[in-house]
Amino acid sequence: MLLTWVSLARPDLPMTQPQISIISDEVSQDPGDVVRFVRDFGLGGFELRSIFGRAFKDLTRRDVAEIRTITASEGLRIHGCATPVFKCELDDGAAVLEHIEIFKRSLEVARELQCDLVRVFSFLRSPESLSKPVVDRIASHLTRLADLAASSGIRLGVENESSCRIGSGIEMLRFAGSFSHPAAGWVWDPCNVLYVPGENGPPTAAFSKLSDRIIHIHVKDAIPTPEKSSLARPSPVGEGTVGWMQHLTEICHSGYGGLLSLETHWRKKELDKDLLHLPAGDAFSAGGDEASRICMRQLLDLWQAAQ
Repeated sequence: MLLTWVSLARPDLPMTQPQISIISDEVSQDPGDVVRFVRDFGLGGFELRSIFGRAFKDLTRRDVAEIRTITASEGLRIHGCATPVFKCELDDGAAVLEHIEIFKRSLEVARELQCDLVRVFSFLRSPESLSKPVVDRIASHLTRLADLAASSGIRLGVENESSCRIGSGIEMLRFAGSFSHPAAGWVWDPCNVLYVPGENGPPTAAFSKLSDRIIHIHVKDAIPTPEKSSLARPSPVGEGTVGWMQHLTEICHSGYGGLLSLETHWRKKELDKDLLHLPAGDAFSAGGDEASRICMRQLLDLWQAAQ
């Protein structure tokens, strides 16, 4: 049974009161642990990335059925399906086709879980400039995904990601002129901007110009580092340089009505940077429950103060 797609705005969420969520593997690979975390903080559900030790794209039918049974019995929702789609080379035709097939399977999973948001990316970053022809090529691929999503009653969320062609709000703005679709919007992650090479402006720059098309927000924090091997290091939410207190106030006043989804990334024992690039599995989730509880408490305090 297909979901009925109406608009980018979630009809069940107040337009000026975002709900808080958490990405599953930032807590644990065990769904029982994730559900316990969600209950402890009074959340309505969680965003699904890796679970059972498997990346989202590798989840089995049995995995998906078990997740649906658990969430239904707990009265929880899956707030988003976080796929790795289009974290591949723009010029690799075979990889592009493979990722389109991953996306089609992701839509099936989203429908099974009664989830109306699937997250994708904008192809791996390249020294090639974000020229109009390049932007148009990316837009054509994303439009194909948006068409598929719309026919399934699902929203397509395109995230800014430091390892991808669209890594910052400024690059989103440059891209927005070539890509617009009624079933698509932005997944906003200002912390990712801190990891974009050569990006020196405020990480929250351009939010006000993009806010009417932002449909989902990831919350994490980081501190710039002098090491060339890593532009920034994850930190607890509110203790880095994103400026979440001021930004949450801006988000609140913008009328944004989507979700604020905690994507902790910080651990007391620092994660390997390769795991941060493609988060999945037990190694990524190690120490996540403790770190995410610290960050969730701080996010909730910041959000209350921002209103």
